[in-house]
Amino acid sequence: MWQGGSRAMPLLLLPLVLSCSSQPECTCTYPGADAGCRIRLPDLPAAADASGPADAISPDATAWDAAAEDAAAIHPDAGAGGEPRASEDSPGAPDVASGEMPSQDAAACPVGSACNPFAIPALPFQDERDPSTFPGSVFPAYAPCAPNVNESGPEFLYVLYLEEAALLHARLDDVNGDDVDMDVHILSAPSADACVARDNIEVIAWLEPGQYWIAVDTWVDDAGVAYPGPYVLDVFVTLGSTLPDQEGFNKWVVASINDWTLFPKDGTYPYCFADESCEPDVPIYFGMVHDQWYMGQYLFEGTQRCYCCGHTLEVFLDAYRRYQEAGGVPVTQGFGNLTVEDMDLGAFYQHWYGWGVADTSSSANALEYSGIGMEIPPDSWDSALPGDFVNLSRSNGTGHAVIFVEWKKEGGQIVGLRYYGCNGSGDSHPDEGDPDNVSGQSGPTYRTEYFDGYGGKVLPKYVFVGRAFDPATL
Repeated sequence: MWQGGSRAMPLLLLPLVLSCSSQPECTCTYPGADAGCRIRLPDLPAAADASGPADAISPDATAWDAAAEDAAAIHPDAGAGGEPRASEDSPGAPDVASGEMPSQDAAACPVGSACNPFAIPALPFQDERDPSTFPGSVFPAYAPCAPNVNESGPEFLYVLYLEEAALLHARLDDVNGDDVDMDVHILSAPSADACVARDNIEVIAWLEPGQYWIAVDTWVDDAGVAYPGPYVLDVFVTLGSTLPDQEGFNKWVVASINDWTLFPKDGTYPYCFADESCEPDVPIYFGMVHDQWYMGQYLFEGTQRCYCCGHTLEVFLDAYRRYQEAGGVPVTQGFGNLTVEDMDLGAFYQHWYGWGVADTSSSANALEYSGIGMEIPPDSWDSALPGDFVNLSRSNGTGHAVIFVEWKKEGGQIVGLRYYGCNGSGDSHPDEGDPDNVSGQSGPTYRTEYFDGYGGKVLPKYVFVGRAFDPATL
């Protein structure tokens, strides 16, 4: 983990039970969306399909009518045909034909082009098309997402408006060996330079409310051969489960974890620890995804990858930033008596990361040492709440630093725990039974482990639970 550099590091290293840095594992499908995932979509330009036949939107001639019924059911102000009318409570979406987009001349802007995209009136949405005969291509590559992938074949564009933040899924059917290779992209503007995410089968992105475009484009091989052909596009949103709101400082910890824009649970920011093949070339690899500040001072370099104790400290710092912003607290004001010196590789940092200061270092030790939190003893574990900080050791000699979600119990007895952290492999949602949950993701994710003797390797004797106090009380 430590790769040298000019920053001082104490030389004293004591034998530790819980060390984030001494063991390999940071000892530190969804076929469609149900009705609950449907969202109302404000007005979109009439030029985008309004004059076309019903089957221009879907191979099912009733699909447009069904979408209209969905829109009308979700929003009582919907007009004829299910097109939601703008109202004081629900203004219409921005005009797709305004701003940087060209005028919608039928010849210059055929339906399905960037300047006249197909409208997605409601979600879930399905569309079947064949771009083989579509004239030309204006998006040869999507620089932010895949600048070296040749997408110069014909593409179709769609437009939709999200009224609430959600995970947007855009999925293509994919048949091996059919000489068709269509890729899917989510854009924040009708421009290839506005690519948010792309994939050859399914693209998923957490998006804030606003207008977005979906491009289904044709891949071209190194010989210049394009592979356009029929496709089926499914677009839907999943809101998924989130951690429940909490009180005190845990409120801000949970808010940080629930922020998919900051910490997506889809492998975007992978786990990396004690592995030269993935560790970044930086003076000190802190195991944090994003740059972090404390008391107005830049302390930790983010590298878009993480490991356990680095990520929990990152969440702690982000939670404190949220507390400051919500309460108008100056960014230079510290958390209680926690100083910059203690945070910047000092005693607090060493307790948190598990080196140099104690036999059983943990985040609970760090919080108690600095007077800004406490350890929750085993006889009070039932009082643990989402957003508490946990360190654990296992019978195989590894350990982990995580954030508590819930206990797993059998017959009223605690036999394991569900947690959030930077994991080598984990789940996308706190509820493993959520139908939208995706397993096997690296990086910021959720995971369940059981105690030794109950099917797992976690040693209850070496589980430490800590809680940060509400800064307003200090």
